[in-house]
Amino acid sequence: MEKFYVIASSLVLIGGIGWFFGGKKNKNEETGITENVEEEQTLELDISGMHCAGCAAGIEGTLKNVEGIKSVSVNFATSKGIFVINPAKISKEQIIQKIKELGYDATPNLEEFEKKS
Repeated sequence: MEKFYVIASSLVLIGGIGWFFGGKKNKNEETGITENVEEEQTLELDISGMHCAGCAAGIEGTLKNVEGIKSVSVNFATSKGIFVINPAKISKEQIIQKIKELGYDATPNLEEFEKKS
Protein backbone atom coordinates (compact mmCIF):
# COMPACT_ATOMS: atom_id res chain seq x y z
CA MET A 1 0.00 0.00 0.00
CA GLU A 2 2.90 2.33 0.74
CA LYS A 3 4.20 1.92 -2.84
CA PHE A 4 0.80 3.08 -4.16
CA TYR A 5 1.02 6.35 -2.21
CA VAL A 6 4.58 6.95 -3.41
CA ILE A 7 3.62 6.34 -7.04
CA ALA A 8 0.44 8.45 -6.82
CA SER A 9 2.20 11.39 -5.18
CA SER A 10 5.05 11.14 -7.71
CA LEU A 11 2.59 11.33 -10.60
CA VAL A 12 0.92 14.38 -9.07
CA LEU A 13 4.30 16.04 -8.55
CA ILE A 14 5.42 15.29 -12.12
CA GLY A 15 2.12 16.62 -13.48
CA GLY A 16 2.49 19.82 -11.46
CA ILE A 17 6.03 20.36 -12.66
CA GLY A 18 4.95 19.74 -16.26
CA TRP A 19 2.12 22.24 -15.93
CA PHE A 20 4.41 24.82 -14.34
CA PHE A 21 7.06 24.67 -17.04
CA GLY A 22 4.77 23.87 -19.96
CA GLY A 23 2.21 26.51 -19.17
CA LYS A 24 -1.53 26.26 -19.08
CA LYS A 25 -3.04 25.98 -22.55
CA ASN A 26 -5.94 28.25 -23.36
CA LYS A 27 -8.91 26.47 -24.95
CA ASN A 28 -9.22 29.35 -27.39
CA GLU A 29 -5.70 28.71 -28.72
CA GLU A 30 -6.95 25.49 -30.26
CA THR A 31 -9.81 27.24 -32.07
CA GLY A 32 -7.78 30.30 -33.09
CA ILE A 33 -9.90 32.71 -31.03
CA THR A 34 -7.84 35.25 -29.13
CA GLU A 35 -8.96 36.73 -25.84
CA ASN A 36 -9.07 40.44 -25.17
CA VAL A 37 -5.95 41.07 -23.09
CA GLU A 38 -5.86 44.34 -21.25
CA GLU A 39 -3.22 46.60 -22.69
CA GLU A 40 -1.03 48.86 -20.63
CA GLN A 41 0.18 52.24 -21.73
CA THR A 42 2.50 54.56 -19.85
CA LEU A 43 1.54 58.21 -19.97
CA GLU A 44 3.70 61.08 -18.72
CA LEU A 45 2.13 64.46 -18.01
CA ASP A 46 3.52 67.81 -16.88
CA ILE A 47 1.45 68.95 -13.91
CA SER A 48 1.49 72.59 -12.81
CA GLY A 49 -0.06 74.32 -9.83
CA MET A 50 1.34 72.02 -7.15
CA HIS A 51 2.72 73.89 -4.14
CA CYS A 52 3.97 71.01 -2.00
CA ALA A 53 4.41 67.25 -1.78
CA GLY A 54 0.93 67.07 -0.27
CA CYS A 55 -0.50 68.30 -3.57
CA ALA A 56 1.27 65.47 -5.39
CA ALA A 57 0.04 62.96 -2.82
CA GLY A 58 -3.52 64.25 -3.21
CA ILE A 59 -3.42 63.79 -6.98
CA GLU A 60 -1.99 60.29 -6.58
CA GLY A 61 -4.53 59.32 -3.96
CA THR A 62 -7.48 60.51 -6.01
CA LEU A 63 -6.44 59.15 -9.39
CA LYS A 64 -5.23 55.73 -8.24
CA ASN A 65 -8.88 54.84 -7.54
CA VAL A 66 -10.09 55.78 -11.03
CA GLU A 67 -11.07 52.83 -13.22
CA GLY A 68 -8.56 52.26 -15.99
CA ILE A 69 -5.61 53.72 -14.08
CA LYS A 70 -3.34 50.92 -12.89
CA SER A 71 -0.71 53.03 -11.14
CA VAL A 72 0.10 56.68 -10.50
CA SER A 73 3.32 58.39 -9.53
CA VAL A 74 3.34 62.18 -9.16
CA ASN A 75 6.60 63.96 -8.36
CA PHE A 76 6.30 67.45 -6.91
CA ALA A 77 9.99 68.30 -7.53
CA THR A 78 9.86 67.57 -11.25
CA SER A 79 6.18 68.55 -11.72
CA LYS A 80 5.58 65.32 -13.59
CA GLY A 81 3.05 62.55 -13.30
CA ILE A 82 3.52 59.05 -14.67
CA PHE A 83 0.38 56.99 -15.22
CA VAL A 84 0.09 53.36 -16.25
CA ILE A 85 -3.34 53.07 -17.83
CA ASN A 86 -5.59 50.76 -19.79
CA PRO A 87 -6.37 52.89 -22.86
CA ALA A 88 -9.54 50.89 -23.52
CA LYS A 89 -10.99 52.21 -20.24
CA ILE A 90 -9.60 55.74 -19.90
CA SER A 91 -8.01 58.29 -22.21
CA LYS A 92 -5.26 60.84 -21.73
CA GLU A 93 -7.84 63.61 -22.08
CA GLN A 94 -9.98 62.13 -19.29
CA ILE A 95 -6.98 62.02 -16.96
CA ILE A 96 -6.09 65.63 -17.78
CA GLN A 97 -9.72 66.62 -17.08
CA LYS A 98 -9.68 64.86 -13.70
CA ILE A 99 -6.45 66.66 -12.74
CA LYS A 100 -8.05 69.98 -13.74
CA GLU A 101 -11.10 69.14 -11.58
CA LEU A 102 -8.67 68.86 -8.63
CA GLY A 103 -7.47 72.42 -9.28
CA TYR A 104 -4.22 71.74 -11.15
CA ASP A 105 -3.25 71.93 -14.79
CA ALA A 106 -1.82 69.07 -16.84
CA THR A 107 -0.36 68.86 -20.31
CA PRO A 108 1.22 66.01 -22.27
CA ASN A 109 4.97 65.77 -21.87
CA LEU A 110 6.19 67.63 -24.94
CA GLU A 111 9.79 66.52 -24.45
CA GLU A 112 8.74 62.85 -24.75
CA PHE A 113 6.64 63.72 -27.83
CA GLU A 114 9.66 65.27 -29.55
CA LYS A 115 11.76 62.14 -28.91
CA LYS A 116 9.19 59.92 -30.64
CA SER A 117 8.85 62.07 -33.77
